[in-house]
Amino acid sequence: MAHTYPFLPEAELEKLWLLGEYKRCTNREVIINKGERNSQVFFILKGMVRGYIYTQKGEEKNLFLRPEHTLTGAPDTMFEGVATKYTFEAILETHLFLFRFPQMEQLSNEMLNVAKIYIEGLKENLQTLLFRVESLVYMTPEERYEALLKRSPQFFQTAFNKHIANYLGITPVSLSRIIKRRQEAEKGMDN
Repeated sequence: MAHTYPFLPEAELEKLWLLGEYKRCTNREVIINKGERNSQVFFILKGMVRGYIYTQKGEEKNLFLRPEHTLTGAPDTMFEGVATKYTFEAILETHLFLFRFPQMEQLSNEMLNVAKIYIEGLKENLQTLLFRVESLVYMTPEERYEALLKRSPQFFQTAFNKHIANYLGITPVSLSRIIKRRQEAEKGMDN
């Protein structure tokens, strides 16, 4: 975390470490399960996490793909204290630093630098959600793919295509076609 937040002095980093716990997750390991009242917030040290809901038909719909060096958690249970409707799981091997949201807020009140981490995390999450909503409202699937590739290239190195397709609101077959068309266009430009 010190690498991501260079403004955080060692003493404050130690207090933050004492507040939480380190966790190594395997591929598909559930971090937060639908129905839990889990006020944990987690910083992704390495790997990736997806957050999804189930539709009325029982299908998974990815709402969150969270890469390394981001702060995340189930917003409904963190902010409202209700049982979450989201499930969060690791994609491939993932290393997390977990802590309770109320403790993070308390430490934010005591330490300006921890408040900066909290505010940066909230801003990044808000920007990501706005990007998601806007792209789903006014972009074609191919434009969504291009925008996500430009904004978050690490997704395409870590996440599975089925998760990316779901996140983009398209089928894995459609994503494969988009990727193939893009590769063919790039190949044509090279000739």
